[in-house]
Amino acid sequence: MRAGERVKKNRTLLIVLAVGITCNLALFFTKLYIGLSSNSVSIWSDAVNNLADALSCGVSLSFLAITLRVSRDKLPFVTDKAQQLLSFVLAIVVLFVGFSFAYSSLERFMYPTPIWFQMKFFYVLLLTALAKLGMFFFYRHFSKKTTSSVLRVMQQDSILDFFITVTTLISFALTQHVEFAVDAVFGLLISIVICVNAGRMIKDAVTALLNIVEKSKRKALSALLSKSALFAQTPDIRYDIDEAGDICATVTLPQTQTPDAGTHEKCDALAAQCLEQTGIKLSFILCVSSVKGRSGSAAAEETS
Repeated sequence: MRAGERVKKNRTLLIVLAVGITCNLALFFTKLYIGLSSNSVSIWSDAVNNLADALSCGVSLSFLAITLRVSRDKLPFVTDKAQQLLSFVLAIVVLFVGFSFAYSSLERFMYPTPIWFQMKFFYVLLLTALAKLGMFFFYRHFSKKTTSSVLRVMQQDSILDFFITVTTLISFALTQHVEFAVDAVFGLLISIVICVNAGRMIKDAVTALLNIVEKSKRKALSALLSKSALFAQTPDIRYDIDEAGDICATVTLPQTQTPDAGTHEKCDALAAQCLEQTGIKLSFILCVSSVKGRSGSAAAEETS
């Protein structure tokens, strides 16, 4: 990716996170007021969830702003792993929010208290649910545009929040007809869904952060390289998972290999075959005395 395109994508990411902070804070204060006024633990928990989202956006914004300053001056590609690390941290935050919901719900279940239903609160909560749905499409649009793992986490969290608020609405409506602590039951169900979803996000983040590649894919790539005339034996392979979640592999041609037009064509053909058969983006490092080059799906670029 060109430096100019990377800078533009990173600026877009910062703007999207700033919008996320504003929206989540507005939702937090709205739901907090309704939750306290109606004495509903599920609404109050939903409000805390939005506060956690706002804090997550704030931490992401600050962290990425610092990272971009460093990467611009010293490490041009440090933002890829920084975003994956941040995705892991955000998933941990979501997990703790789920545990918090469970604790609050169990406490309310053991010590039930009356809930005061008002129709105006119901309609406002419905609007907040639609707002979260809108944020899901907003994050999805820009996650595709920027290939940001952070926005993918925000996207998943937003659609989950939408269903959480819908569930809260159902719980809130039922409280005027049922004397049982239905509010606590729905809150407990919400917490389970949040924890399961957070566990999946943590797994995906760790996989990307540690560049964990499935054994079957690694075997398939090794078998493909061992059949190539470019290598006398299967070379060492360096794996990396980029910001878009794609698996990348880099191998080094033997130093005795002379990179000519024929070598470049063989590299391009092997990279295309690898992408088609395994889904892995294959790149090569060409070494000739003090001159090094790198080739992927295009011809090698030689630099001194």
